[in-house]
Amino acid sequence: MKKIITISALTLAAMMITVSFMGNEKSKSFAGADKYKVIKVDGKIVFQKTKESMKKGDIFLSGMALSFETPQSRAAVISSLKGRFVLSASEKGQTKILPAANNISSRAGALINVIDLQNHFAGKYLVIGEMRLELGKEAFPMDDKNFFFLSYDHNNEAINKKLDSDGQFLILNKEEIFKIDGEAIPVEEKEMTLYYLSDGKKTKISTFTPVFPDEKDLKDEIEIILAEYQDKDGKEKIKEVTAYLNEFYGHPQKENLAEWMKKEFNIE
Repeated sequence: MKKIITISALTLAAMMITVSFMGNEKSKSFAGADKYKVIKVDGKIVFQKTKESMKKGDIFLSGMALSFETPQSRAAVISSLKGRFVLSASEKGQTKILPAANNISSRAGALINVIDLQNHFAGKYLVIGEMRLELGKEAFPMDDKNFFFLSYDHNNEAINKKLDSDGQFLILNKEEIFKIDGEAIPVEEKEMTLYYLSDGKKTKISTFTPVFPDEKDLKDEIEIILAEYQDKDGKEKIKEVTAYLNEFYGHPQKENLAEWMKKEFNIE
């Protein structure tokens, strides 16, 4: 009789361990599916429980109470299981977890006419490091008498900045653009207008907003994305990065992004 009781007890214990293990595995799976890593925060978002501001690298679990402290606050988050999402406030004060935009357009190739340039330099335009942009020689010769320049306001003063060129490559360099009389000024997002001067005749191309990100911050953000997508190939990784940049910075130029991704991450 004692042997039967002992065996039954052992069987019951084994069943309980099995159930417990299955429960833990299910819990882990659930937590993994609803756990996101923060890539970037725009504005200010606060975890209600800890009163800590959300920052890059934090972990967000679905259901956590958040306070969106500034207008248009939002956060880019990512899950290796579910993909990339955007957190924002709903009208009822709750948190919306919306799938990120999958617009992956990037501008590439030589620009051969004014229409190409106008379409290219529109909206928010991302420039990583120094950008070299190939232009058609017939439409846009570049030398001492024929060149592009940017016009923007600084402290209520109109600033005109001639852009450098190398053959038929137009060069955008933030250190040169944000420099007045040899002195650096703060790099910031602001509307600028691109003009082309040819033999004394000025032609307006377009008004757009160039975005020059902090490369260290940008690299940290991209590392978070790549860490969640380790199983994807190089093309898929660049596709995911491009979609993120489109949504949180501006439209990247394909060659500019490809060169930077190869240099920083050896991905192509």
